[in-house]
Amino acid sequence: MTPESQIPSPLISPEIDAPLLFEQAQDAFSGDFEVMRLVAASPERALFVVRDNILRREVALRVHLQRDTTGRRWFRRETELLASLHHRGLRTIYSAGFRNEWAYRVAKWVEGESLAAAVQRGPRPIPRVLRITRTLTSLLEYVHSNQIVVRRILPSTVMLETTGRTVVIDLRYASWCIDVADPWDDESKPFVAPEIRDGSIGDPRSDLYTVGAIIYNALTGRVPDLDPSAIVPPSKIRPASPRIFDRLLLRTLDGDPSNRYFSADEMSDDLLSELGEAGVQIPVSPLRSSATDDTTAFEKHLRRALGDDYELLGELGSGGFGRVYQVRDLELEREVALKVLHPFLTSDPAVVERFRREAQLAARVVQSYIVNTYDIGGRLGLLWYTMEFVPGGNLGQVVDRNGPLPLDKVVRMLLESLEALKHAHSYGMVHRDLKPENILIHETGSVRIADFGLALALQRPDWHGGASSHSGTPEFAAPEQLLGEHVDFRADLYSLTLCAYFALTGSSPFGGGTPASILARHTIGSLPDLKSARIDLNDEFIRVLKKGAARDPADRFESAAAFEQAVIESQRRGWLNRFRRWWRSLGRRGLE
Repeated sequence: MTPESQIPSPLISPEIDAPLLFEQAQDAFSGDFEVMRLVAASPERALFVVRDNILRREVALRVHLQRDTTGRRWFRRETELLASLHHRGLRTIYSAGFRNEWAYRVAKWVEGESLAAAVQRGPRPIPRVLRITRTLTSLLEYVHSNQIVVRRILPSTVMLETTGRTVVIDLRYASWCIDVADPWDDESKPFVAPEIRDGSIGDPRSDLYTVGAIIYNALTGRVPDLDPSAIVPPSKIRPASPRIFDRLLLRTLDGDPSNRYFSADEMSDDLLSELGEAGVQIPVSPLRSSATDDTTAFEKHLRRALGDDYELLGELGSGGFGRVYQVRDLELEREVALKVLHPFLTSDPAVVERFRREAQLAARVVQSYIVNTYDIGGRLGLLWYTMEFVPGGNLGQVVDRNGPLPLDKVVRMLLESLEALKHAHSYGMVHRDLKPENILIHETGSVRIADFGLALALQRPDWHGGASSHSGTPEFAAPEQLLGEHVDFRADLYSLTLCAYFALTGSSPFGGGTPASILARHTIGSLPDLKSARIDLNDEFIRVLKKGAARDPADRFESAAAFEQAVIESQRRGWLNRFRRWWRSLGRRGLE
């Protein structure tokens, strides 16, 4: 007997003489198999891991120990059923036969653990639950096409392979075996449809109930209530659970079969419509078409592409480079922002490569006023990256909602943005597309700057020069940027200054229109008259803003730090001037 065979197992009944049973197996199968260990045993059945001496691989050897019993007929019937079916979600049977008093079957050894064992440690990761769901619904569709009703699946009979696959290892209560099967045990009842508990043979909708119960258990860590009307929606137990599971599982676990899905295919399609399907990788997308511009069609495609990774919650905004969505990271169970690039932008593999490189650099620039970049990915022709979700909205949305901002909020926005630029510029990172949509205002009032490196990553050789340059948003881009000239950190200072003008006045400093007309206004430098627009601004602060938005880069601040110091000094002087005016007014009142 090997040392492994001597290790006690809770799956071996106390009345079993494990060493004797191990030796009997060695004698019965010597020559064909080397018996490695006894995994489980009861008075009727035993499971061994053995090594196939011909094919030199480990396999599972299941034996039935008692001849001429109902249990033996049951074992043979289940073996015939398993051998007749071929599906990736079902354990493969290699051979079967008799040795002495024993009946046996040889099957694939599943390296991993049961779902029951995994759930004991807690609810399963949501992406894993989604993969289990897809495997089980696919298996049901297959067995139902063979006119078989499974009738019962338990967490202990669903194996989770270390490779990520899900495998069902037991069909002993299927309709094929019903005339020789034993009654249900208490462990089975929560995972069996109510009509089958009541004695019905069941139908495909009964199997949907048992799969729903399995998924509910994996997702919540709880056994579903025997009373279907008392089952709590998964999101009430696990808030990060995708909302599709509330609808999917409560419909599947309905006590009335007529209210459940009609088929496993219908259940699978419902899941697919909300969360897509992982595993299909297409790195380059098609060119722009009506399908990519149709928001509804695009979101449907995106849901499929996000697969098991993210749940799409809603759109946050859109721009020239793509759309931003609020999504839930199903692995880490947190809400993040996902920016998906317009498919026509990623039709060039060189653009995709540059984008990935820039995203890697942006992810290393970590600062409290810069949106954290978390991950980059793509599927089904789409390319995206995820970043910190900032509740509150961008500067454009805040101004649209509330009108021009108070001076103190604009100053805070400037100072925090300049802190971010100081940090990024020290890494050699120039934003190149600072605009209200990229300045996010947290609900606490603090700033987060998004999309560092995106404009540069998406530049193409044929985009250089001209007022139609894609290297920045025309209304907020520096003149040298629009002309295709050399761009450095001073372009960011210019764009940030125009964002401050926007926050103070509620409108773009150079208005809309064609890129050429916008460029002309940039060139003239016809900035709004802030003194007439905002009487609360002191002359020093207005001079600071004019310097930040100077037409010639050489006339701007030499760094973000210098700009920041000038803003602080202007506010200090403004406060001193207000104090002097107040003091003088007190003096006049005293003279009176």
